[in-house]
Amino acid sequence: MTITEINKSQLAKSAEEFRELANSSAEWVVRSAEDLTQLRSSDQKTILSRIPRTEFDSFVSSLKFSNGALASACYKPLMSTLTLSEIFEVFEYFGMDREYTVRTLEYECTGGGCKFDFWSLCTGSCK
Repeated sequence: MTITEINKSQLAKSAEEFRELANSSAEWVVRSAEDLTQLRSSDQKTILSRIPRTEFDSFVSSLKFSNGALASACYKPLMSTLTLSEIFEVFEYFGMDREYTVRTLEYECTGGGCKFDFWSLCTGSCK
């Protein structure tokens, strides 16, 4: 990952666009827990630096990646510090626009698919 600004014009608005972004060479997309940790510890001021270490670590430990992209996450650790708009900003680092993020909420990636689960997000990349 190259630490740079999010290319908001490339944010995925659908599962298809998300798969295309995952398969692209876009260097600004977070594709692993290590990428997210690197981004937080960079000199660049991001929304990630506002998240307390324990909540950040809990969020990072919930992340699942598959096929070069975020597959699943639990966003509950972010709720105590960030507003809903700021949580959407966090998921922009993974390449997801707000509308697409909303459509993935309350699902968890299990058994190769998405099933209902509070506080979770499933992009469908687990398939």
